[in-house]
Amino acid sequence: MKTFYAILLTFIVALAGCNGNKVNLSSLKPAATRTVGKLTIVLLNKSGELMQGQNEFVIQFKDDQGQPADVGDVQLGSNMSMPGMSPMSGDAEITPAGQTGVYKVTSNFAMSGAWHFTLSWSGPYGQGHTTFNNNVR
Repeated sequence: MKTFYAILLTFIVALAGCNGNKVNLSSLKPAATRTVGKLTIVLLNKSGELMQGQNEFVIQFKDDQGQPADVGDVQLGSNMSMPGMSPMSGDAEITPAGQTGVYKVTSNFAMSGAWHFTLSWSGPYGQGHTTFNNNVR
């Protein structure tokens, strides 16, 4: 009987771990939205604004019916133009959130101001890209 409970406990812990990466989208506010072909891409976080320093936000892809869209591999780059200097790059780590069409992003913006984001994807919806211009406060 102890073996049964040990297996059951292991199974429950494993299931909890599978759901631990999911994002509660209803608690997030949109910071930017783009439509590319049949896809709508939304950048979301808790405040609806990006801030100087460390940020966590979500990128969500939806199809033309408003349903989550699996776009496959997603890449994100960010930079800030600096007059008379090379653009400043923002570090960004993007990972699937365990939900169709949802990706978690951790990024660090060294300065506040106008940042330019380049987002690209390759997968079931083909290859695509878009840009976001967003003010980091």
